Amino acid sequence: MALCPASIGSAAAEPVPHVVSRIKDLRFVALSELPAAPARANQGDSCFGAPPQPPSEAARAVAARGWQVIGDVPLGRYRAVSFASDMENGTSGTCVVHDGNVGVFDGGRLIALVYGKAGNDALGTISAGENGSVRIADGDIDESEIGILSVQADGTLLLGPLPKEESVCGGRGTVPNVKGMPIDKARAALIAKGWTPVRQPPSTDPREQALVRQGVIEVSGCSGTGLGYCSFDYKGPAGTLAVTTIGEADMPEVIRDSVHCR
Repeated sequence: MALCPASIGSAAAEPVPHVVSRIKDLRFVALSELPAAPARANQGDSCFGAPPQPPSEAARAVAARGWQVIGDVPLGRYRAVSFASDMENGTSGTCVVHDGNVGVFDGGRLIALVYGKAGNDALGTISAGENGSVRIADGDIDESEIGILSVQADGTLLLGPLPKEESVCGGRGTVPNVKGMPIDKARAALIAKGWTPVRQPPSTDPREQALVRQGVIEVSGCSGTGLGYCSFDYKGPAGTLAVTTIGEADMPEVIRDSVHCR
């Protein structure tokens, strides 16, 4: 299970920013001491690959307590580090996380922790968002993004849900939140925000052919096994946008997107 109030130590003694969670199933607390990782079944390398090198002071502090570091990303003046007690390879190149959490650090000093309810291995990868924020994904095999961690103007650390739309590339583009939508509805929302589908070369894959026949010309690849991932490409004034869906429905559901700015 993820860390729970009985196991996370005492509240931070030094003054720390106010912390707020607006996501029902996640806890966000001020904390000054990271407990040691529980015994792990898998002592091998992370199936997410090696974190960026060299690791930050915060990541080194996490590893020193026996945790496996997943991600290490700036958060305003702080540092966010995602970590787990154990990770194992799943189907279709996926990664299953156990005891996944995200710590917020000032240098090497822990100041706050995001964790799931008891019995919920809630957190997995993290990535840099706009304006110094951090995007957080769940620890399930589909790695769906579930929230954004940010530092507010008054210094509050806020964990909030994904917004309806997000400014990207320094304000040069806008991406609507299409996660959970079937790809036909998602593409319509993206087109409305200036993202143009990129027509792909003809494919011999039956799923890709079926999507193209239904007008989804931007499908760039589908997995024939496992979770049935498909990828889709778009372009706009700000750069390029890649969308990933999961499942074998006629119009599969979006689980994540990624922008590459020009």
